[in-house]
Amino acid sequence: MDRAARNTALLYAGQFVSQAGDAVFTASVAWLAATLTGTPKATGLAVFLGALPFLLFGPFAGAWVDRGDRRRIMVASDLARAALLLAFPLVASRLGLTFPLVAAVAFLLAAFSTPFLPARDALIPQLAEGRPLVRYNAAFQTSGQLAQLVGLWLGGLVLGADRADASRVLTVLALDGATFLVSAATLAFLVLPRTAGGGAGAPAAPAAPRARPNLLREALLGLRDAGRDPLLVGLLVLTALDNLAIMGPAIVGATHFVRDDLGLGASHVAWFEGTMALGFVVGAAVLARVGHRFRKGPLILVGMVMDGLTYVPFPFVRSYAVALVLIFVHGLFIPCIVVGRTTLLQHHVAPERIGRTFALVHLTVTGMTALSALVAGEVAAAFGASTLFLAAGVFGTACGLAGLFALPRLRTAA
Repeated sequence: MDRAARNTALLYAGQFVSQAGDAVFTASVAWLAATLTGTPKATGLAVFLGALPFLLFGPFAGAWVDRGDRRRIMVASDLARAALLLAFPLVASRLGLTFPLVAAVAFLLAAFSTPFLPARDALIPQLAEGRPLVRYNAAFQTSGQLAQLVGLWLGGLVLGADRADASRVLTVLALDGATFLVSAATLAFLVLPRTAGGGAGAPAAPAAPRARPNLLREALLGLRDAGRDPLLVGLLVLTALDNLAIMGPAIVGATHFVRDDLGLGASHVAWFEGTMALGFVVGAAVLARVGHRFRKGPLILVGMVMDGLTYVPFPFVRSYAVALVLIFVHGLFIPCIVVGRTTLLQHHVAPERIGRTFALVHLTVTGMTALSALVAGEVAAAFGASTLFLAAGVFGTACGLAGLFALPRLRTAA
């Protein structure tokens, strides 16, 4: 096995184990919030706080990724998250399990997660060593979704078919903490090629040596450079609008649709989300085979259109089996967006600023997820989760169509 294959296998295995544990975290936090408070508004607030750090710290995390050793940053993120989740059940047993404690853990976990994904996405071109990036990105996105599928379905078995008590949910979250230790161990064994600037895992150095600005200035420079790139601006704006439409219903709406509209338990929420992940896995596998044939811009936009359209039928669904079929079909089109976007940016953005660029993408995705969760909580409380899915589907479809007609740079981007 050559170096690239060995590194890929290590990172893939570590990410799979970690994401399998982490897959149930957001669903568990949403479930705990709903159980402790009984209102969709609190569920939305918990999800919002779990995404807020990406808005607050995203640009700084990207600047840190571009100036530091990306692998070490990922290991530090894993160890911090492991410590937090392993300590959570102990703290809850002493202080009592309350909504403020759940919300605080969600916020801190997201804060420690902020640099991880930009560092990983920035590291992939170096790890690929010249191999086709669309296949690498599809493989790692598939790993994440396959892990989510396994984690959610196993989590559903642990939680049980009834309305799971809090102790079982805390057990699942502690197991999630242990998986971050596995991820950190696999990262430590990577043997990466050295970059032009020095150590393995470090970003490429600029052509001529120069004094580095401080982290704040680097973050601001990253924002300035992004603002001067029309393709990136259009992609970020469209990503923001699409995630504002879709992500709140995907988390808050799914929990309350299964719990309140269908009258089912925590395990059914986990299996519902896991079925969406299964759709993603199938879609990403197809994309890995044929994705190199398509321009990435149109692929992203068509994925957005279908992402929205597949939410529209949910107000008319009262069967759990039918809901599983629909959410599987929904999951099929998500790789068109995330794999297409990642690959497009890896080709389009210079290596010395790619960490900041991916931090902006994750800031946009997760930040809009936070705002979407707040809005989704209000809408679900006022009109019900089914109506929330309909509104999200219409708005999400409109985002994809707007990109096809109004963003020619993105529509033609290779």
